[in-house]
Amino acid sequence: MSRIRSTLIFAACIVAAWCAQAAAPSPAIVAPPGRYDNRAQAAKTSGDAKHAIPQVEVTIEATPQKDFALWHVRLQTDAESIYEQTWAMQSRTVYDGSTSLIPYYQFKQTSTPSAASFDAQGWLSLEACMLRGETGKRVRMMSEGVPCDAASNPVGLPRALLPIGIERDGTRLQLDFDLRDRRTRIELEPSKG
Repeated sequence: MSRIRSTLIFAACIVAAWCAQAAAPSPAIVAPPGRYDNRAQAAKTSGDAKHAIPQVEVTIEATPQKDFALWHVRLQTDAESIYEQTWAMQSRTVYDGSTSLIPYYQFKQTSTPSAASFDAQGWLSLEACMLRGETGKRVRMMSEGVPCDAASNPVGLPRALLPIGIERDGTRLQLDFDLRDRRTRIELEPSKG
């Protein structure tokens, strides 16, 4: 009898895991695939290097795994200083029914990953940097500061390119980054070219 009970519990766990995976929302509910930049915002910034808003371009690509999207982030502070990092962002429904976005990174990323050949097995989760909040017509998500700081320290310099806040209303996409040890809001619009 206990063997039957164990088998039924095991089967229920497998079905529950499959249903949770099948019900995972698409990352497109947070930000649709496409290319975004902050040219307008960067053009208005002051010439003061300490307070200048860098030029940022974010390209979001869907992957064959429907709950993942690749976010290619490119940040340019001046003509010689360009930083790039690609994050795999997993959309997941969590315990309370809300949607979360969990970043993954590749250790020693040496080339730009391809969305078409994406395999989550080669990526490391930064679950402590999970972005949570409201999704729907308007999106407003944020990560917890202290746990994310501790978990992302080993990532090194690329962690500055990790979004720690997201807000979207229509086509306007705003991302918060931790630049120069302060939260910096980047105002992105769909790229025009």
